[in-house]
Amino acid sequence: MSIDSGRLIAIGDVHGCAHALDAILDCIGPAPDDHLVFLGDLIDQGRDTRDVLDRVLGLRRQCRITLIRGNHEEMLYAAHESEKALRYWEACGGLAMLRSYFYGAKLSDIPDAHWKLLDQCQDYLETDDYIFAHANYLPDEPMAAQPDFQLRWALLDPEEAAPHVSGKTVVVGHTEQPNSEVLDLGFALCLDTACWRHGWLTAMELPSKRLWQASRWGILRQADEQPDRGRVPLFARSA
Repeated sequence: MSIDSGRLIAIGDVHGCAHALDAILDCIGPAPDDHLVFLGDLIDQGRDTRDVLDRVLGLRRQCRITLIRGNHEEMLYAAHESEKALRYWEACGGLAMLRSYFYGAKLSDIPDAHWKLLDQCQDYLETDDYIFAHANYLPDEPMAAQPDFQLRWALLDPEEAAPHVSGKTVVVGHTEQPNSEVLDLGFALCLDTACWRHGWLTAMELPSKRLWQASRWGILRQADEQPDRGRVPLFARSA
């Protein structure tokens, strides 16, 4: 898949942090030619999953979006299958998702529009220059052959990571960065900067690596709060 026009922007794990997402989208100002790729785990943990899904539904009328399936979306769908899976999902942040609808809500109370939106999640996205997945990848395997566990559950260990055989830069979330900073290995990027744990929600434009970041309270991160990595940090509001 090629991206011919507009901006290509990846957004890390939102985890129900609607205020952070609102602040990020306000800064980005999505245009019809832009392509926003959500790296999975839109849901759970944070208090406002319902509002997050509503925002993404509205975003489809503004620009092109791709939703990657995360392990939390996988757990949500598995919760339909058994009581054990339901309780496991609830303990992993699913209860916060249900309560975002109302206290005591059940799976059956999640509206059809939200299920239909989550049905559109895909395992990965591959463009001419980038691969977007939720969690990780096997470096020697084409994306079509990647195991589900690798795509949605495996942590990205900087000491073990290697370039993908395609030569494309891989962009993932899932592995929460303990310092709440983007992990940039050159051949791979991890954008899970732990928003729901008092970190940041991160969006990155590619290939420029321009960043937008906001806390779960919707407070934008200022440029002088960003460590110097030898490149100019860009947090300015879009024109």
